[in-house]
Amino acid sequence: MRSFSEIQFGRKCAGKKVGLGAVAAAFDLPERALWDYMAIGVLAVGFWIRLSLRVQRLLRGTGKPRPFQCQAARHLRRDEAARASAVSRDDVVTFLGFAAFVWLWSVALARGSYGLAVLAWYGTGRLFLEPLHGEPSIVFGRVRIDRVVAALLALCAGGALALVAAASLPAVRLYDSNPAHLWNRLHASLFVRVTADGREYGADRVDPLLWVGSRYLLQGPSHVQAITLLNEFIETHGEQLLRDPLKRGILQRDLWTVFDWLEGSHAPYQQPQLIPEVVRKGVEDLRQPLATVIARLALTPEEIRTLPDNYAATARPNALPPDLFQPDGPWVSVGRSDGPIARHHLRDDGPGKNSVFLVLIRLPGGRDATLKYLDALRSFSGPLWMHDANQPRYLQDYPNPNLPQFPVGTQVALVRRALLIDSTGRIAPTRLTEQVQLRTHRAISAMTAQEFADAQRIDENMFARAGQDFEEFSLSRAALFGERAGGLLPLAALDRFFLTFSSHGVDFFDMRSGQSSLATQDDPAHAAKLGCKDCHGAPGVYSFNSYVPFRLAGPGFTQAPRLSEISLVDAEQVAVAWKQQRVDWGRLQPLLRGPLKLRDHPGQRQP
Repeated sequence: MRSFSEIQFGRKCAGKKVGLGAVAAAFDLPERALWDYMAIGVLAVGFWIRLSLRVQRLLRGTGKPRPFQCQAARHLRRDEAARASAVSRDDVVTFLGFAAFVWLWSVALARGSYGLAVLAWYGTGRLFLEPLHGEPSIVFGRVRIDRVVAALLALCAGGALALVAAASLPAVRLYDSNPAHLWNRLHASLFVRVTADGREYGADRVDPLLWVGSRYLLQGPSHVQAITLLNEFIETHGEQLLRDPLKRGILQRDLWTVFDWLEGSHAPYQQPQLIPEVVRKGVEDLRQPLATVIARLALTPEEIRTLPDNYAATARPNALPPDLFQPDGPWVSVGRSDGPIARHHLRDDGPGKNSVFLVLIRLPGGRDATLKYLDALRSFSGPLWMHDANQPRYLQDYPNPNLPQFPVGTQVALVRRALLIDSTGRIAPTRLTEQVQLRTHRAISAMTAQEFADAQRIDENMFARAGQDFEEFSLSRAALFGERAGGLLPLAALDRFFLTFSSHGVDFFDMRSGQSSLATQDDPAHAAKLGCKDCHGAPGVYSFNSYVPFRLAGPGFTQAPRLSEISLVDAEQVAVAWKQQRVDWGRLQPLLRGPLKLRDHPGQRQP
């Protein structure tokens, strides 16, 4: 009786020419990976045959190697001890080669590289070992055919391996024009992810493509590569390669984001499941190297204060409002008395919690009208939820229609600014804007039970029902370092959109069968709008989650926060104080004081 795997293999290959492609499809493997498995298999079989023959000779008392027949071999074996040895040169080469490839299997090489490496190794070995065997036919005087073939095999396989390795290096040129620059390689190892169809994403994304269920960086080749590059950075004092404070700050910010993700929760959303022991080891291995590089990149407080205001360089009337942060301007920064604003963004399990989140609102009547509206929200004393037992269950609970509603034309902005760690080990706010989301309410419907239910539906009319114009700008490192538009670009000009905030924790890149491609079908602006509309689709104030997250909280949420104006400086201080209470900061802080930290000014660092 055939096994289940054999039946599945037969079904998948039915009606097809059975080749490497069919075998790869049957076992759900990339075709190039089969060359790796086949090459390692050949090497393992050769090792086993060599070992078994040597053991047989030893057991039979004929441990001496076969006598060599050619003059070159006799010349190489000069002493009696070598002739009496039970291990020949080709034995040693085979053993060392197999051991080397067992070790290399854990290194992050491109698929197919191991097969080419085996061929190159074999050709090189035969080039030197062929003279030790009998005399073959010769060509071109004293040149042997077998050595010519071996040399060609080694050169062709080695050249192909070099090309594959060069092609597999992510073309990251953010910090330097050379993709082999250490800073580019380190960034690529943490941020660049590859889909099942071989496409690369994430190189210039604000947050790394990491989820709660990600195995990436915690185990396997990505884990080894990240540790190797971090250790190279530490051992070679990679922080001295670039002195630009802006680039140093951005790289530190990125590494800090990865550290925070490491210290978060890691749940087994996918098969094979994340084993807790493997997760703990992965985190432990990366924790100290990451913290050391973060500390090495620290800017002085003065350098942080002089970092550019990239929003000011981006703002223009037809894109981002130039008066968004204007003191006493039409936009009012909103805060709450019990901590930071944008609670759901800060509590999310995804990356991106080492930032200052600002919420600003602008009513059509200007600043005074906006302040009066905030007063009305604080004065509202009615219930937040209504209940109608006569309606179907899904319509029984809905927001109170008497809540003070803001007028059509109201704009809401969510701004995210970077935090950094200065050279004294303190958290410092910056003027570096990472993301800006703008929502303009063009139509506001009256709240009813049906309206609230419709706001949660996803269909072709959902954007029209929401009555909002949606725009989002995100930081591009390439544009920032190139001084293009302050580095803030509309989503349509950026890479494909992957949802990491408020996602289900599933890492699409870790999934097999090409399912990762599903996450790249929508254009960035449309996909981002779809995700935000899911939580901000109710009419007017009912989508203003900084007041009450009706879509998320449910009828059990009965106490609304007292929103009021807050200065940008005070909002930054609140964000820093909140971050200082976080578990991830508590784990990072003592590591920053370790013996590897350099506390001097970047221009005075010792090699």
